[in-house]
Amino acid sequence: MRLLYLFGTVMFLCCTAPAFADEPQLVALLRVQAFNNVFEGFDFYHVTIEADLAQEDGSHEVTAVASGNFLDSTRRVKALFLIVGDTLIGGQVLEEKGLPPCLPSSGTHASSL
Repeated sequence: MRLLYLFGTVMFLCCTAPAFADEPQLVALLRVQAFNNVFEGFDFYHVTIEADLAQEDGSHEVTAVASGNFLDSTRRVKALFLIVGDTLIGGQVLEEKGLPPCLPSSGTHASSL
């Protein structure tokens, strides 16, 4: 009986686990090095690669769109990234819709990264 219970629990966990392991390597790279910070605290978010252009020097210009939900609001960010190997070198936000940026409380000063 315990074996049946254990098997059922394992099957439940496998079926409900996030499918991040099945993501392409480029999407996983962008999640870790860029979008996890932007979508921190969100219920979930999804990343789609719109373009991946290889350059002569071996780098890639990647256009990606990430969108996610937080409570009843959504946020969508389209960005252009420069990637060399497994490292995100830089990026530029092309479009952003949804939640406004957080405003610092009075008396504190925010600086850009």
